[in-house]
Amino acid sequence: MTDHNNYLVILAGGAGKRLWPVSRQRRPKQFLDLFGAGRTLLQQTYDRFARFIAPERIYVSTYDDYAEEVLRQLPDVHPEHILSEPVQLSTAPAAAWATFHIEQFDPQANIFVTPADHRVADEERFRSDVEEALRYVETHSDLLSLAARPTSPNTTYGYIQKGDSVGSEGMYRVKSFSEKPDAEFARLFVESGEFVWNTGLFCWAVPTMVRQLELLMPDVAARWHEEARVLSFDEEQALIREFYPASLRLSVDLLILEKADNGVCVMECDFGWADIGSWEGVYQAASHDGDGNTLLSGNTLLSGSAGNIVSLPEGKLACIRGLEGYLVAERDGVLVICPRTEADTLRRFFNESQLKFGEDYI
Repeated sequence: MTDHNNYLVILAGGAGKRLWPVSRQRRPKQFLDLFGAGRTLLQQTYDRFARFIAPERIYVSTYDDYAEEVLRQLPDVHPEHILSEPVQLSTAPAAAWATFHIEQFDPQANIFVTPADHRVADEERFRSDVEEALRYVETHSDLLSLAARPTSPNTTYGYIQKGDSVGSEGMYRVKSFSEKPDAEFARLFVESGEFVWNTGLFCWAVPTMVRQLELLMPDVAARWHEEARVLSFDEEQALIREFYPASLRLSVDLLILEKADNGVCVMECDFGWADIGSWEGVYQAASHDGDGNTLLSGNTLLSGSAGNIVSLPEGKLACIRGLEGYLVAERDGVLVICPRTEADTLRRFFNESQLKFGEDYI
């Protein structure tokens, strides 16, 4: 494997609705420093990879409205490496565009795709696993998922069932994929030892993914390839706007794990992974006080309270008595108080607020 053949694509175009009201449409979670680390989730993701993938081979897929903020937060990324989508679809169109784009000038490239909203505890082990994954896809015509060894029956993650070993330690064929299961199935999955958490981290060689895209979106692939040359930045933007709204509304997870006709493998990893996709995910990834409370920002006085997560604007004070297992979060005129694990309740509040009060609170 040659380092110059490896590319990174950071997916940073989502609206982050599940972390409302702190994450908002105009400034979603990837652009926030949720944990007081001094770097946003996007910046921490970039930092994690920039130690072994050069900035000139790092791309960021985002939404048009966020492109300026991406450039502000990541000044080392070239402006033409911001793949700015005209509409917010799922992540499969973003992965397709990135693959076609890189194929123009490096048709044998290896691409690693990561969401912008993860935390990793063991950075060195993470680097080792990513480099091993890139070596694997360079010599195998497989799409590869990096999965995390589960530590609990978490119902907010998808699960991948391991099939036969492919020879390398910790590498398996994918037997099945399950989206977020209920508590009983999650418990059975973990107890069986056959399942791992789907992290949304994927790796492939360009020829492998192009074959898959030619099957799933043949019109798009044909339109892209008919030019048979490297498009200018403006030409590529025009082409994207021509086909993007009609592209596949599918996540990259499902594109690979459910739709792939190529071989699909999973690599079981143990680098201390957490997905910051929900308030429960934030709680699991953050530090807690002696009563299991997580106090992210603002000032909080607690009495007889346990297992809560509190996020307030700087300079605000909350005094809380007798609360257990709740989210207390305030930003920009919206205060949310609801059970920490009830993602459906938060989603209902979000939708009703949008319907009754408009976009100002979203």
